[in-house]
Amino acid sequence: HGSLHDLPDEPVVVQSSRWANLPPELLVDVIKRLEESESTWPTRKNVVACASVCRSWRFICKEIVKSPEFCGKLTFPVSLKQPGPRDGTIQCFIKRDKSKLTYRLFLCLSPALLVENGKFLLSAKRTRRTTSTEYIISMNADNISRSSSSYIGKLRSNFLGTKFIIYVTQPAYASAHVPPPGRTSRRFYSKKVSPKVPTGSYNIAQITYELNVLGTRGPRRMHCMMHSIPASALDAGGVVPGQPELLRHPLEDSFRSISFSKSLDHSVEFSSSRFSEIGTSYDDEDGKM
Repeated sequence: HGSLHDLPDEPVVVQSSRWANLPPELLVDVIKRLEESESTWPTRKNVVACASVCRSWRFICKEIVKSPEFCGKLTFPVSLKQPGPRDGTIQCFIKRDKSKLTYRLFLCLSPALLVENGKFLLSAKRTRRTTSTEYIISMNADNISRSSSSYIGKLRSNFLGTKFIIYVTQPAYASAHVPPPGRTSRRFYSKKVSPKVPTGSYNIAQITYELNVLGTRGPRRMHCMMHSIPASALDAGGVVPGQPELLRHPLEDSFRSISFSKSLDHSVEFSSSRFSEIGTSYDDEDGKM
């Protein structure tokens, strides 16, 4: 698969240089043209690189590059925590390493679903407990641990693997009314967390599988309940709040380790991996996303 490792090893600090002093009108035009032309990975890394130049460039990029809900594209690391498009899908696939008990999520770069050409998004490592199983989720393909700066949360399942809870290290957005965090992890030292938000384990979603007569070998019905989606987002014209402040460090740091990387008082069921289609459950083949 492709890579973003060719980005600079150190953040390029040019806030006071002539690049930072380009006329805003000219910079907006350049970023708009780049956003339109570099619409797919791996060339989309050029948009990320522009957002990493300095504060003014990043501000304009944030204004021009829309969230996946509106543009249907995954650009910045924060996109991985935002809803996808309402009228389409973002195809991904998972590669499992049985020997290391690890999983890697890739973005499909072609309709042919060629795994060799996938862009790495997330990784997970399975840990078995006495009564449950936990999956540590990271944005680093190799360093998957709670002590890593790329650690973003975990998935916990029951003993039978039919019920799952997703925890993140901070609320989905600043005003979210999600269940209170569990105990704060003393081993977590992520640089991605805003100092204004306490680090902990926030329950943002629950997933339940219903087994059919074929057991785990046949299609299963999935119920996904999101605690982090405000009720206003479900109304006509509603949108899900963005997360512009979740990642405060330079953007290229987020991808350096990545190879090609009503507030709800009740639960809401979603009918597909797209966060916006609501109301019914759907069939999902075991082991596929």
